[in-house]
Amino acid sequence: MPRYFIDYEDGSESLRDEEGTCYPNLHEARDAAIAALPDFGREPPPADGRRAFRALVRDEAGTVLCTVTLSMAAECHPEGQGRSA
Repeated sequence: MPRYFIDYEDGSESLRDEEGTCYPNLHEARDAAIAALPDFGREPPPADGRRAFRALVRDEAGTVLCTVTLSMAAECHPEGQGRSA
């Protein structure tokens, strides 16, 4: 079974997978990356309320085979200003 490495980035920080995990195929590794990204989104956002997260799925040679991106944007409309519900 092939070993894949899933690295995570959020613009300012990155977490490199040094051990890897065996998955039956690239789609299973991609699905694992997709499933993990929402957990990163639970961290407090920066002051502008915008954040982008990426997961890079690599093979054993270090080649990036898949990129998964999650973008978050939060806008506040105090006292009903802006959009209506």
